[in-house]
Amino acid sequence: MKYTLFILLLITGFISSCGGETKDPPKANVYEVKNIGLLSTSEYTIGKIIKLTDAPEWYKLGDRKLIMSCKAKIKAGVDLKKIKEGDITVVGNTITIVLPPVEITSFTMDPKLTHTEMESVSGLRQGFSQNEKYEYMRQGEAAIRRDMKDTKILKDAEENAAMFLRDFYRRMGYEKVIVKHKKGELENE
Repeated sequence: MKYTLFILLLITGFISSCGGETKDPPKANVYEVKNIGLLSTSEYTIGKIIKLTDAPEWYKLGDRKLIMSCKAKIKAGVDLKKIKEGDITVVGNTITIVLPPVEITSFTMDPKLTHTEMESVSGLRQGFSQNEKYEYMRQGEAAIRRDMKDTKILKDAEENAAMFLRDFYRRMGYEKVIVKHKKGELENE
């Protein structure tokens, strides 16, 4: 009888410990994500063709025409260092994180990807100087920066950052990860 009572207590203890309770995730510092820093999650390459025809004037005999192409590599993402106290809340197995606005993290115009496609000089005109070409390239850069707003780079960066963070926190043991985004200046324009 003693052995039967002992075995019955053992089985009862074992069954109650195997209950359907969910364990809370480990109490790691949820703000460790800030250590990642700048998280670039989207990259686009945008090209631009710059076409210039000098306006003819009475004292300039002939004309000059120039066509140049340029490309810029643009990265966008989230600076996780900007997460503030209170941007992350934990309730049981659910974590909610409010991310800083997505931003352009890198804008690079590689000189190797800049080419003079066509240069035509006629009459008594002189060719385009390097300074003139450089100035036209700056106009091309400004045009790419303007056109960048018409792309989905910021939206893609936002979605990819959310996907990364969901995976990051699920690996920490959270079952539900809610990611919200603050809107930035580029998105409001």
